[in-house]
Amino acid sequence: MALPPESPESPAPAPPPVRRGPLATNPVTSLVIAVLMIAIIGFTLYVPIYARVTPRVGDFPFFYFYLLLYMPVAAIVLWVIATLQRRLPSHRGGQS
Repeated sequence: MALPPESPESPAPAPPPVRRGPLATNPVTSLVIAVLMIAIIGFTLYVPIYARVTPRVGDFPFFYFYLLLYMPVAAIVLWVIATLQRRLPSHRGGQS
């Protein structure tokens, strides 16, 4: 029986690149998004901030002025969050 001739070993294939999610690739941006979201939700849920009558302007209690200021600020913060999320790289699982 004849043995087949020895063939030179081919180098091992390179491992696939490690896929990292957006949180791992941009931790600072993700942290800023998280802090802004927690703040915007917190200022809504912490009622003692705005559940008071004074100071008053005319017959309007503080609650109404808080809402008038909070809604545009919340809209701007949510726009900033959406803009920051668009800047994060998309993470697609699976094979490409």
